[in-house]
Amino acid sequence: MSTPAARLTAALLSAATLLAMIPPLINNSAEQGGLLAGAWALLRYFTIITNTLVGLVFAAIAWRGSEGVSPRWLGAAMLGIVLVGVVFNLLLGGLTHATMWDWLGDRIHHVVMPVLVPLWWLAFAPKGRFTWSDPLRWALFPLAYAAYIFLRVGLETPGSGIAYPYFFMDADRLGYVAAMLNMAAIALGFVLTGLGVVWLDRRLARG
Repeated sequence: MSTPAARLTAALLSAATLLAMIPPLINNSAEQGGLLAGAWALLRYFTIITNTLVGLVFAAIAWRGSEGVSPRWLGAAMLGIVLVGVVFNLLLGGLTHATMWDWLGDRIHHVVMPVLVPLWWLAFAPKGRFTWSDPLRWALFPLAYAAYIFLRVGLETPGSGIAYPYFFMDADRLGYVAAMLNMAAIALGFVLTGLGVVWLDRRLARG
């Protein structure tokens, strides 16, 4: 059974990442002329999608305990948020922020959560629940995201201002082959990192 500490800390992580959505949502709503349009604009970003997944997974853990959440979903959320931290801090750092709240939300999503989610898993998650096939399933996350973005940009009205959210998947500038190869490389990184997570999970389960 999950301990009270595990469920409390899961609730805090969920609240932190979901509340950190408020500053970018306010900014995008003002720019796009409405709440729904602002939310739709935000949903171009892997950071936002992943932090939403993390928030929902950890809210479920806080409500139902670790046993009530599929380990595959927890693993997908953990690898996704680690990818967010790695890509941001290696490739996308140095963003400017209009207010302190923007800066704080950005740091929660890109720095704090990528550190605390794996630490929570190490400290509280039941071990021995991952399988060797899980990394292949987890790799579908960035691949599905890439397909969603390519389709979304392709269907947007010309002149709408909607662009690729990250330079390494900008098919207009790089071409579709290069953009898809970049995303395939990220998916491969998911698989390799996932295999390491499964190895560690099984080693910790043995005590």
